[in-house]
Amino acid sequence: MKNAGRRDRYITHRAETLTQDSYGQPTVSATTDTNMWAEVVYAGSAGESMKAYQIFPQRDLTFVVHHPNPTDDVAGVSIAQDDAIIFESREDEILGVEEIGRRDGLRIFCKEKGTDGR
Repeated sequence: MKNAGRRDRYITHRAETLTQDSYGQPTVSATTDTNMWAEVVYAGSAGESMKAYQIFPQRDLTFVVHHPNPTDDVAGVSIAQDDAIIFESREDEILGVEEIGRRDGLRIFCKEKGTDGR
């Protein structure tokens, strides 16, 4: 594992499993939390977004994690854009995932949930 020394922050990957209720509406049936070590890269400078004449601080982060391998203890972890990352007691929305090299690691691009007025 390359640059393992930089992965010094503990994050939680939260995946929700959705099912349909009797009315056909999606409901959360299970939540899976997987803890992993990550390198945290703060993207750019502090920015602000403006929605409905209110200013919200915007926090964009990139997490670099070890690529989930079937032989690891986090076997079967797949990271999707509907999932979330919990870091420093804040929930971050996943914007995209990029593979580093040939299964050397993953880059997870995130934005803090709720910073755009939602």
